Amino acid sequence: MKTRIGGLLAALCLSTLAPSTHATSPEPAAHTAPALSPAQTAHLAALQARARAASLATQPMWRALLHYQVHPLTRVDRSLADDADFFLAPQGHRNAQAELDATLAAFFDPTPRHALSQPAACRFIARYRWLAQQLSFDPALLPEPVCERHDTWRAGLQADKVSLIFPSAYLNSPASMYGHTFLRLDPDTGGRPGAPMLSYAINYAANADESDGLAYALKGLTGLYAGQFTNAPYYLRLREYNDLENRDIWEYELALSREEIDRLLDHTWELGPTRFDYFFFDENCSYHLLALLEAARPDARLTERFTWWAIPVDTVRAVAQTPGWLRAVRYRPANSTELRHRARLLGPEAAGMARQLADSSVPATAVRESALPAPQQALVLETAERLVAYEATRHPRPDDVVQAQRMSLLMQRAQLPAGSPVNVPRPTDEPTTGHATARIDVMTGQRNGRGWLSFAVRPAYHDLLDPEAGYQSGSAIQFFQLELSREGSGPLRFERLTPVEITSLSAREPLLKAHSWRVGMHIQRSRFADADARRPVGGQVQGGPGAAWDLGEPGQAMAYVFLDNHLSWDRSLARKPWAAGTGIAAGLLAQMGPQVRVQAEAYRRVYLAGQPGEHGASLQARWHPDRQWALTVQASHAWREDAPTGARVLAVGVQRHW
Repeated sequence: MKTRIGGLLAALCLSTLAPSTHATSPEPAAHTAPALSPAQTAHLAALQARARAASLATQPMWRALLHYQVHPLTRVDRSLADDADFFLAPQGHRNAQAELDATLAAFFDPTPRHALSQPAACRFIARYRWLAQQLSFDPALLPEPVCERHDTWRAGLQADKVSLIFPSAYLNSPASMYGHTFLRLDPDTGGRPGAPMLSYAINYAANADESDGLAYALKGLTGLYAGQFTNAPYYLRLREYNDLENRDIWEYELALSREEIDRLLDHTWELGPTRFDYFFFDENCSYHLLALLEAARPDARLTERFTWWAIPVDTVRAVAQTPGWLRAVRYRPANSTELRHRARLLGPEAAGMARQLADSSVPATAVRESALPAPQQALVLETAERLVAYEATRHPRPDDVVQAQRMSLLMQRAQLPAGSPVNVPRPTDEPTTGHATARIDVMTGQRNGRGWLSFAVRPAYHDLLDPEAGYQSGSAIQFFQLELSREGSGPLRFERLTPVEITSLSAREPLLKAHSWRVGMHIQRSRFADADARRPVGGQVQGGPGAAWDLGEPGQAMAYVFLDNHLSWDRSLARKPWAAGTGIAAGLLAQMGPQVRVQAEAYRRVYLAGQPGEHGASLQARWHPDRQWALTVQASHAWREDAPTGARVLAVGVQRHW
């Protein structure tokens, strides 16, 4: 296992699978192999000798099939698989050569004793086929196995093409706030339109329940969840991500050859019952999916690019930006994305009518009696029907009630002329073209009239002033941002650690009932000095619900307001260090031309138990000459009733995404 970064809310991507048995320090079950003939014994010895002479155990393909990686700190070479049944040698999880020797020996045993009652050559069919190709097995001494279970499974998949699927970030689920990745397998349709919803999807995920609360986060950070590969119809994944969670989906068709697809699927078969300890940060859904792709192209070494953490969009970017991997990119908008597009086509008044129809506050016949032109009437009725279906997935009602309401709207729509289909335009930028997720900041200026220098590093992921291209508009997730600072001629010291900070700004509109919210957790020095002119280290948790409104065209300017609940431990307070209170924070986020983003915010909070109230304001402007570099100017001033001078910062700095 790799070194883990700690924290409370660390979910990258997660979904539910059937449970599996946990096994550590893998040891194979005892078994007496059938006696080999002298000719077979000699052939096995010759194969093992040729494999050693060719150093097959060190080849990228063999390491990919065993999921071997070198530990970044201890430099120990070991497999990331945590299941005894995945290895045929007692030390196979740490000795690739011993596992190769044991694998060759196991191929001479036709006993169906492995998962799904298979002989070793069928259970590990990718190993068998690669070694047969490298070593040229004698078919008289080592016959090719008959693998009926595998062959039936493989024929049912009808996989002639493979696409890497990326459902975008879903902030309302800790397990999916960074997005997710899986593979889709498509048949060759000879250039005709296909039916991808009938295809199969390969997914790696963990057996977990988000309702476990704190245990969910702690288990995910410490590898106590079992992760496995599964395959299921694509429409089930589509319903989960596209319909229920309203996540836009990007489909990246991979330029894999027939041989590469066969290797990928053979290894998928091998991995089916295998357990991997699931870690939110690195050994997660996206990391192990890259490991699976390495079985198709072992020389790509995709996993070597991710040592400490693997964020889904970064893994997709690693594939997309590697020459020779991509054939095509397609976009599938979520239901909510389509509804927002329809609302813009309708305008506020007609969209409000569609909302009333969906709420049953006006009858379906009201549209036909309105002064709207026939095409607008049709669009209102279509939109209302889709809105009813959309909300039925979010707030379940009896099916007969939902279907009756939809049918009433469709009957009115049928009486109008046919119109043009509504197609949601594909965004200009797809996720892999956005800025890198890690960032380093260097700021300099003045703090309370003294010289100030600050260094910060953020492993993930995106904030409100970063370029929005390729990211979900109005969303911000910052994870484990660490800041060190220096005041005057003093030493460089700890300033702030942000385990998690999330903001979701969703503009209010007449069609959808959008909600905004934010939450943050910080360990930081107090902004205000205590009686000894020191700023002691404390902590705070803050957040609350809010609302946002577009000012003009979507994405150009947004006003927002939040209920600003606040709980802090601040030793600069004179009476006692604990303070709990609430207040209001209001602000404006604006795009000033193609390269400049500006955010202004003001707040006021009152506290319980007579603790001093607080208010303040801040202004930040960030210029992006490109998507990896930025220049920031910021000014902030905060006042607390018991602090005579307040807290003032004026600074300018440079940010670099990497």
